[in-house]
Amino acid sequence: MVVHSMKRKKKMGLATLAVSLTLATVLSGCASNETNNSGATNSGGGQKATSSPADNEGSKEKTVVKIATQQSPNVEDYETAMLTKMIEDEFNVDLQFILLPTDNNEAKTKLALMVASGDKLPDVINMKLDEITAYEYASKGVFVNLESYYNDPAIAVNFNKIPEADRTYMFNNSRLADGHVYVMPKYNPNQWNEGSYRAWINSSWLEKLQLEAPKTTDELYEVLKAFAEKDPNGNQKKDEVPLVGTMSGWGQNPIAFLMNAFTYANPEKSYLNVENGKVVAAYTKPEWKEGLEYMNRLVSENLLSPLTFTSDNTQLKALVNVENGMAGIVVAGSYGTFDTSILGNDMVMLEPLAGSNGASFTPFNPTLPEQLWWITQDSANPELMFRIGDYFYDEAISNISRYGEEGVEWTRDPAIVAEYFGDYEEQLGISPEQATLDPGFWGSPQNKTWTDVNPSFRSGESLTKTATRKKSEVTEGSAPVWQPVFYKTYVPKFPKEFITNLIYNEEELKTIANSKVVIDTYVSEMTVAFVTGRKPFSEWDGYIKELNKMGLEQYLSVSQTAFERTQ
Repeated sequence: MVVHSMKRKKKMGLATLAVSLTLATVLSGCASNETNNSGATNSGGGQKATSSPADNEGSKEKTVVKIATQQSPNVEDYETAMLTKMIEDEFNVDLQFILLPTDNNEAKTKLALMVASGDKLPDVINMKLDEITAYEYASKGVFVNLESYYNDPAIAVNFNKIPEADRTYMFNNSRLADGHVYVMPKYNPNQWNEGSYRAWINSSWLEKLQLEAPKTTDELYEVLKAFAEKDPNGNQKKDEVPLVGTMSGWGQNPIAFLMNAFTYANPEKSYLNVENGKVVAAYTKPEWKEGLEYMNRLVSENLLSPLTFTSDNTQLKALVNVENGMAGIVVAGSYGTFDTSILGNDMVMLEPLAGSNGASFTPFNPTLPEQLWWITQDSANPELMFRIGDYFYDEAISNISRYGEEGVEWTRDPAIVAEYFGDYEEQLGISPEQATLDPGFWGSPQNKTWTDVNPSFRSGESLTKTATRKKSEVTEGSAPVWQPVFYKTYVPKFPKEFITNLIYNEEELKTIANSKVVIDTYVSEMTVAFVTGRKPFSEWDGYIKELNKMGLEQYLSVSQTAFERTQ
């Protein structure tokens, strides 16, 4: 086995980093999770240290491990925190922390200065880096290639206990532009956040007008007409807003919600889709035009409010939170858009709609592994650093890193869990196995964890088995929990092929730098123009020709290459 050189291979110039950072454009890329994690190791990294962790644990003298991490205002003292002491006891090490600024840009600047100085780096950089910055460091030899450790089950002990599909997804979506893996990620998927383009309908209006919640675009049109014409808020005025959202708030874009009844359309991915393994642009399809024409009809008849295109989240809340309601359907990712002290629980989740061609999707933005634990070439024992990172993947440690101390902030004691309300039990048949004893722990100052800024894995299923409300505290007027409805009606509408994280290398970014920005902006502007009637549909062919002039074919070709990198 080869010991890593302590000598800096090459200093990095700040100018080089600045160029890289300006090129950083993160578009999502796609996820077929069928490949394995046996990636080849390049010649520069992944070698194991000469001293083993077992030898270290048997030694009386503790090994000093230096970790650079962004300072959280909610961690009182990193060096005395409960989690720190657990690691020190487990590995016979002395963790010492170099605290970087809380602000991410300031932290990246300080890290760049550390790297450029040529001085010895900490053993581990524990902070999130964008792919371009990370690739710049990795290509200069700053970070260790970790593939040989991942591929050794005697070293990646806890990582290999993660279910295979999740493990493969984590590994493949941690690759940098050179196809190699230099990081130990945090991956805690939450499907509620992965499908944020949701719509909510005023149930009291439906009841008053004796209507059913619409399931198709044709039914939606009829319901919106009734909302506009039949005074459901009972004030004898035609002031109802049938359908509204915003173009800027989280999950609040009605175009995204409605277009998915015609073709799969995800604004978070610049409306790039995957069909039979090929990256395509949704906005050039006939179905896209059909969707625009439908929405244009809604706007022209004042059923889709023009306020959608001029309001922000604050203005939306002011509009909808009126006694007896002012809006019939609101597109929003969070139920927090609604003030229950005014509206009660009148707003209920509307299922994804189906169009005349049978299409029915919901935009899916899969949780990406958060790239955190980078082992530097200056570490005398990178294998030990990997083993410490792998320690976090133990199920109990991942729980501690998020929820705090077992038995104090959370528990799996069946007798106590039985006192809690199972949010998913009635609709999904999933009984809780864990209870959060102190919901206020997260986001408050404490000296137990690093606020979950470390490698970890908690499955999406584990979230559905975690209870947060005592049965004694759940009353008839309590705000409803909408996640189970979402799981039943939205999750099945996620596409079978989807984009996760397109990681472009520097040359690819240079190739599409202009075309991507211009095309994305043009599509956004023309979509609103067609919907609002500022552009007639007689200009559709010209719109397609303009996209081709802007370099759409090359943009898709480069995106295809980046897409295949994650397969």
